Amino acid sequence: MNYYCEYRIDPAMIISKKLSKSDLDGNVKLSKKQVISVLRKMKGVTQETLQNGIEVKVLNTAEADPNTNYRGDEYTVTLRCIGNNKFYFGVCWSTMKHSMDLNEGETLKLYWDYLEEAFIVLNIPYLVIDDDVI
Repeated sequence: MNYYCEYRIDPAMIISKKLSKSDLDGNVKLSKKQVISVLRKMKGVTQETLQNGIEVKVLNTAEADPNTNYRGDEYTVTLRCIGNNKFYFGVCWSTMKHSMDLNEGETLKLYWDYLEEAFIVLNIPYLVIDDDVI
């Protein structure tokens, strides 16, 4: 039996990145505007911790199975800020991109779930919350 579920999410908590060859060959560079929006909901983040790198969880629920309580693949990647607010995923990005079989031209969408304190890969149907409803 197939179940259908839609999640309503805050668009300010989404980081979206169309992957380039350089993202796949090295560290993925992230949108400053999008990352700063997400950082407002992250706990304990400072300029210093960002320069050193903070470990964040990324959950890929594509293979989740509610019958076995398997939540999908989980990765821990390092989010760093260098120079003039240039944000990127560093350590363990390579493991994540290979495991997810990401390719040039694909768009990676991550949603910061501040209750779970993790990024969720948006490979599920979702609706963006209308500002008028909030």
